[in-house]
Amino acid sequence: MRGGTVQINWHDTKPVLTLDFHPPSGILATGGADFDIKLWLVTSGEVQKKTPTASYQNSLAYHGSAVNALRFSPSGKHVPPLP
Repeated sequence: MRGGTVQINWHDTKPVLTLDFHPPSGILATGGADFDIKLWLVTSGEVQKKTPTASYQNSLAYHGSAVNALRFSPSGKHVPPLP
């Protein structure tokens, strides 16, 4: 497998504070100081012998403050809210 650096520069020039990758789907979630969570589709480029790419998919916006932590559920199911 050939490796490469994927540049993500789309949090309004604010820092990326957290990220998590979900290998089965190829989704990378990034959270930053711009109060948004951005979802990216990462392709390995293995088939065409190219470097990996990340393409923007969607945002989860309007958080009240910077997003400091985010994680995918290991089981793939949602985590129920606390009582």
